[in-house]
Amino acid sequence: MVANQNTSEHPDAPPGNGAYFIDLVLQALASDSDVLDSTVLFLNYDENDGFFDHVPPPAAPAGTTGEFYDSTNIGLGFRVPMLVVSPWSRGGWVDSQVYDHTSVIRFMETWTTALGTPAACPNISAWRRQVCGDLTGAFNFASPVYGLPTLPSTAIVLAQTSCDPLPNPAPETNALPVQESGTRPARALPYQPNGSVDHFEFDASNKILLWLKMSNEGAVATNAAHFAVYANNYRSGGPWQYTVPAYNAATGTNGTAGDYYNIGSGYGNGAYDFTMIGPNRFLRHFAGNATTIGKNLETTSSYATASGTGDLAVWFTMTNAAASGKTAVFTITSNNYRTDGPWTYTVPAGGSASDYFNAVAYDNGWYDFTVTNNLDSSWSRRFTGHLETGTPSITG
Repeated sequence: MVANQNTSEHPDAPPGNGAYFIDLVLQALASDSDVLDSTVLFLNYDENDGFFDHVPPPAAPAGTTGEFYDSTNIGLGFRVPMLVVSPWSRGGWVDSQVYDHTSVIRFMETWTTALGTPAACPNISAWRRQVCGDLTGAFNFASPVYGLPTLPSTAIVLAQTSCDPLPNPAPETNALPVQESGTRPARALPYQPNGSVDHFEFDASNKILLWLKMSNEGAVATNAAHFAVYANNYRSGGPWQYTVPAYNAATGTNGTAGDYYNIGSGYGNGAYDFTMIGPNRFLRHFAGNATTIGKNLETTSSYATASGTGDLAVWFTMTNAAASGKTAVFTITSNNYRTDGPWTYTVPAGGSASDYFNAVAYDNGWYDFTVTNNLDSSWSRRFTGHLETGTPSITG
């Protein structure tokens, strides 16, 4: 169903009219309980509603078949609102898996296949099938909640707004809106992104290469994950797009990808500042200078169970490859979720130290830490994300 202009919520139609239209649809379904209890209603908005979104949409790596038009990368559209109304999605659940409009078609593919009459769409690229889900992750088919909850009447909303179209005024302030407080239950996600600085390369022509590594880890990583790398300073170019395959259960290996970035002559002369982003608020930030002592210092992240608890934790390994006598003191500071710390670690030349933070037990799997050191003030690493256990969680 496509609403008419007056109930579409598209300017200059008021949102109240849209609420009235959706209520009509719900009440029509609820007029027959058997229909309501066997129906999924997808409420989709078009691409313009994500105009002010702060999350860059994924785009395919260069040369991906079916994802370029006239040499231009199509990419996914900006995020838009979507509601899934059904007995199997009741409870205010949030699903942060990557979806796009073709996901609705893929849900139909999955549904018709389950019925024994598969109907496949030939116009969805292999890359889009890798990166975007089929919407089944939004459901819990084992625990349906039947019936329609009591909803407020929308007739008064329609009466108040139908004769007074919403204008398009210039904003009086340029302040960001205040995010609603609280958390929601969240569906488990089918990927576990990770990323770190892999190494530096130097040559006689003043070319310095910074290598970054991306991975999609563990048995929960059953879908490909999209990553993008941005240069914040010192050089232009990008963003660079990467699709990291799922965990290979047959071989027990994680999906990985890697790339290098010139940070030498004309590109920072050794200085670098890059941000790596991925799904569900995953972020890594790498800053420093490959011509200072910081080139010998590194911190990498990994995911493993915490000692003695069995809970999944984020681990940090700090290494010091500096010349003899240069002892490094690493400091880990929590940016969000935790209020304790900071934590310090003294690492002698040629040594390393590791520690874990039990994010699942204390912060519903969320973590956000920055690592610095005493030898190079330009050097820092930030690690932000969520640990997936294959079970439901809580939004951050």
